Amino acid sequence: MLDEKLARHKKRKKRILTGILAIVGVLAIAVTVFFTAYVADCQITGSQYGQEEEIENELFSTPMDQRFFYQFFRKLTHSQKQLNGVASYRMEFSPDLSVKVIVTENPIIGAVSWEHNRYYFDRYGYVMAKNIDVSSTVPVVDGSNFTNVSLYEQLGGVKSSLAEDILQLTQLLDDNEIAADSISYDEKMQAVIALGDVKVSLGSRDNMTDKIAELCAILDSGELSGLKGTLHLENCGDGSTSSYIFDLSLIHISEPTR
Repeated sequence: MLDEKLARHKKRKKRILTGILAIVGVLAIAVTVFFTAYVADCQITGSQYGQEEEIENELFSTPMDQRFFYQFFRKLTHSQKQLNGVASYRMEFSPDLSVKVIVTENPIIGAVSWEHNRYYFDRYGYVMAKNIDVSSTVPVVDGSNFTNVSLYEQLGGVKSSLAEDILQLTQLLDDNEIAADSISYDEKMQAVIALGDVKVSLGSRDNMTDKIAELCAILDSGELSGLKGTLHLENCGDGSTSSYIFDLSLIHISEPTR
């Protein structure tokens, strides 16, 4: 009887040990595959501005990022990388270790004219494209104050606040659906935007939200219809009696005679 109990006990221990070894073996294989299975192929779709290579390089920038199952694990845990110029993206994984990345890029809200080229940027100042045709009208900033403008990099300028001012203004124009033709800054960082035949002098970045809100109300009222000249909003929001001033050069544009 005792011998039978010992025999059963040994069998149980053997089964448990075998099970443990099997689990360890499976885990070892899984870990090996996790760390050695590289992405075999990647396809980027949805990019409107031809930055597929840049997106792929950023998405798989480190040896660990290039692991197929590591990327799959990041998707499952919602811990995927944030990519410059990309609002969102979705990754699809195939058994042949290939990956398809479907991206939705940030919209372009402005452009910089610099060294005979035009660079287009999103609301975060990331330069997404160069010398392309865009479907919507975006304001073009005179880039004469810039030291350098490079594709797939953040805007930077001579004055540390220049890029911040440009982004603040272009974001406000975009949020209020104001289609400005151009933006320029003088040496004192005073901003002027062009709306067809009307120039709008906005002054410094102070109270810029109030200035754009005032401009939006004026545009909605139709007060600028048929006018040509300069609208002064430099003092808007500073507590002055008059929010805006029509420059004397604002004149009615004559209708062509028929």
